[in-house]
Amino acid sequence: MRRFEKLRIRLEISIDKNGLDSKKTKKLIEEFEKLVNSYYKNELQYHEESIMYIKYKESIKELENISKNFSKFPTIDEWNKYAKEHNLLCSESIKYISGINWHDLRNRIKTQI
Repeated sequence: MRRFEKLRIRLEISIDKNGLDSKKTKKLIEEFEKLVNSYYKNELQYHEESIMYIKYKESIKELENISKNFSKFPTIDEWNKYAKEHNLLCSESIKYISGINWHDLRNRIKTQI
């Protein structure tokens, strides 16, 4: 857990200093996502009570709401910005948990709404 905390702090500093879209911040985001995914892949398998599963379900529900309300599925960049502001999972985490790419996720959600 210490690795998570150190990386989270580095990420917050980079966002404050360089902005969300900087190369350094994006690299740290990818590093953090890999760490999270590695942890959950090896330690937990996303049982229904896990925070990751709960956040996944919240994120999918919000993607459905956005798509329905705006008649448009967000781009990866749009979603990542929205997700950060609303404490939801970023696109990479959603793709990892769902096992599908963003395009297929969009198609799945469009058929459900």
